[in-house]
Amino acid sequence: MRTVVLLLLPVVLIGSSIPLVNQEHCIGLFMTDRGPLLIAQEDDSKEILLMFLNETFEPLRIVRLAHVRPDRINDATMFDDKLILVGHSSSRPSQRSIYVCVIDLDGKVLKQKLLNFSGASTWAEALLLDEEGIYLAGGYNTLKKSWFDAFLLRLDWNFEVVWSRTTGGLSDDWFHRVKFIDSQLLCVGSTESKTKGKADVLIVLYDKKGRKIFETSFGGPDWDKAVDALEFNNRIFVLGWTNSYTPHRSGLLLEMSLGGRIIKEHLLDLGSDFSPAGIVAIENRLLVYGVVWNRETRFDPVMLVIDKDASLHNKNIIPLPNDQTVRGVVLWTGQILIYGESDNPVTGKDVYVLAFDIESIL
Repeated sequence: MRTVVLLLLPVVLIGSSIPLVNQEHCIGLFMTDRGPLLIAQEDDSKEILLMFLNETFEPLRIVRLAHVRPDRINDATMFDDKLILVGHSSSRPSQRSIYVCVIDLDGKVLKQKLLNFSGASTWAEALLLDEEGIYLAGGYNTLKKSWFDAFLLRLDWNFEVVWSRTTGGLSDDWFHRVKFIDSQLLCVGSTESKTKGKADVLIVLYDKKGRKIFETSFGGPDWDKAVDALEFNNRIFVLGWTNSYTPHRSGLLLEMSLGGRIIKEHLLDLGSDFSPAGIVAIENRLLVYGVVWNRETRFDPVMLVIDKDASLHNKNIIPLPNDQTVRGVVLWTGQILIYGESDNPVTGKDVYVLAFDIESIL
């Protein structure tokens, strides 16, 4: 296994923490005709917030969807000036069901549905869209056993189930992300039922009809999990984290052929706990983002720039007060925007957006 070690301090062009009364988690950041739109959910009230921001990412207007309160929204995407949100809510005590809704940019709910699977508890962590419908990835439990299977679901645009697929065994398995790879569906997550240790990275490729093309796993003697993936340079790159090869949590980047063969494993060891959150392609490189323990008091945002050969080109740590969580990255007009949550001693967590010049990061 190849280890890469890292350096550098980027300059924040614009940064905004948005203090609200309660504790929130970020769901997504989108660039609209009305300006940047940050979507969040209050953890206690379950209210969904549409926050329209100005050019310095301070709130201009906040729309509260007080009449829509699912237990948890995990992912969102934008299409035709509308938003689709997915997560889960309780259909009855101790049973979760996938929740999906479409809203317009004024906060009007155009369609919503709780997907009840008889005798099963389900949740969605991620979604994809195309002209044929909606793909949701997460977990599925029949309630007759104490563990989850990894779950992939296709809906039509009326939110009717076209097909569903599960994979698993005698312990917990789940999908954390689903991505298009050459018009096919790559699902990544974690498996505790097909593991060499406590949990392994789980990678499954399906076609759009739900037929499995390949399934593989990777891991060591401890905990390993995949959080994101993409196609780049005629390869599949799967990003995750591992406790199997260092005394602290490190990043893990698997380089695979399009046919599913693992070619190389790259250990992203930052010398202290590193939790990757996602990966994007930028120009001819990869950008890995997440948080790293500063070895003193907090987790700071970090961005790693990876060359085509998977070697480290640059490391950028952003020192900020208090603990930070990074939820996502948006590339926009020569800038890299990162968003997430920042610990607030009064409310618990606030949401934030930071902007960087792309060239300063690369």
